[in-house]
Amino acid sequence: MGKANFIFQLLLPAILFSNVLPAQSKVKEEAFTVSLQKRPPSGEEQGAFIISHEVQQWLPSQTAIIICDMWDRHWCTGATQRVGEMAPYINEVIAAGRQKGMLIVHAPSDCMDYYKDHPGRKLAQKYEKKKYNQLLGEGLLDSEKGAEWPIDQSDEGCEDVGETPHKAWTKQHDAIEISKEDAISDSGAELAGLFKARGIRNVILTGVHTNMCVIGRSFGLRNMVRLGMNVALLRDLTDVMYNSKMWPYVSHFTGNSLMAEYIEKYVCPSIVSTDFTARKQFRFSHDQRPIIAFLTAEGEYRANQKLPEFGRQLLLKENMNCEYATGLPLMEGPGRHNLENMQILADADLAVIFIRRIALEPEKMALIKDFVNRGKPVLGIRTASHAFDAKGNVPREGGGIAASTEKVSGFLEQWPEFDSLALGGNYQGHYPHLEESTLIHIVPGMEGHPILKNIPAEGFASKNWLYKNAPLRSPHAQVLLTGTIPNEKPEPVLWINSSGKNRVVYTSLGHWDDWKTEAVQKIFVQAIHYLLNPQ
Repeated sequence: MGKANFIFQLLLPAILFSNVLPAQSKVKEEAFTVSLQKRPPSGEEQGAFIISHEVQQWLPSQTAIIICDMWDRHWCTGATQRVGEMAPYINEVIAAGRQKGMLIVHAPSDCMDYYKDHPGRKLAQKYEKKKYNQLLGEGLLDSEKGAEWPIDQSDEGCEDVGETPHKAWTKQHDAIEISKEDAISDSGAELAGLFKARGIRNVILTGVHTNMCVIGRSFGLRNMVRLGMNVALLRDLTDVMYNSKMWPYVSHFTGNSLMAEYIEKYVCPSIVSTDFTARKQFRFSHDQRPIIAFLTAEGEYRANQKLPEFGRQLLLKENMNCEYATGLPLMEGPGRHNLENMQILADADLAVIFIRRIALEPEKMALIKDFVNRGKPVLGIRTASHAFDAKGNVPREGGGIAASTEKVSGFLEQWPEFDSLALGGNYQGHYPHLEESTLIHIVPGMEGHPILKNIPAEGFASKNWLYKNAPLRSPHAQVLLTGTIPNEKPEPVLWINSSGKNRVVYTSLGHWDDWKTEAVQKIFVQAIHYLLNPQ
């Protein structure tokens, strides 16, 4: 081979791909962020679950959104009305996803003949499906074996008297736009072939109903898991078929919450529409349950387990909608200065804060300050007294790079004054860990307070080591409980701080064993009611 031919052979790959590489390099695909809410098993207590949020970066070209059974009409009137309410919001989500470059899949089951000439239907039919059927299945995933189904749907779930199942639909709801580049299919095997051809790895399910079609269709959550997809439920844009006259005898919307919780425990994580719209998450207009926002990030007292357990009792027994913003349950280490799912503060009626020494990005800290400044009620638990005092500057991740014309701090924001300004406290550390329990006493004259209803007059014992808070810094603070240990003066353990703007309850109770004490459980429930319904 001559020298010229040898050089030509070396350059041949570059010559062949010279018309491809520049075009590809011109546009760099931008990933988008999702915050996946999960409820994995607790590593601390057998049979218990924790709640957490995992942040992931997804490429739009590797992501699909499936819209399940959002029919033009359902056989159940109530279901039809709720579908109609959700449809415009789902359309907003898929429009944002489509603009980013995601594949949108419309899956109105039993309606494929209506779309037989649509390019989206022909797109889905292109792909060989027989080889994928063996990967699909029916029934429970292995992860669901032994789990209790959260609601009784044996009556088909309609609350409207006299209505019985029948095919009432012909197409997808008209409020949901179908674009020419979208796909239309109600076949999991078809979509498996399409996703394989497109390199789809991430799948989001929205639509109805989570306890039936969304989880169980051939293209539903379970089968997306079986196909090895990174799958998530869009939990605020879905609904259940559940009749509140059936077990567990809760409101329809609480049934919806229970089903989302089940999916997060046993099937897959969930996300909310805020990740697409940057707006408040969707809520049904008839869902009038008070919204409790639980904010937790601490690594000492199992708050990421105990708060969801408490929230579940509020959900089942008090008909309260409980939402969670979480950070890593760490005392030290990278990534612990963060809270995810903070949009829940936008329309929350009350915030429960159980956080220990974290700093936050200014925009996230601003959400907490805004909540307090709007006069919203707050329940602070134990480490809330030093929730936002990180004891030293915390650098921003990435070094806080900003435009040269701007002055931006290189550090995350703290709010050490939260203790004195919002809670009215005066946290100065705690007494040593002792073998003896802390004895909790009712302040004389406070026995009849609503927060202390049916609490034993002799008080109770707590495993907590006693916090030092005396003297309190708010002139408006009213102490209800004190705690004592041998050879030390009493310390305030629970108080109300009513400054005229906010109503705040703080307690240094919150050890994981406290939640087993009936008196403590009553105090927390009654504190929630007191804050929501000032008298």
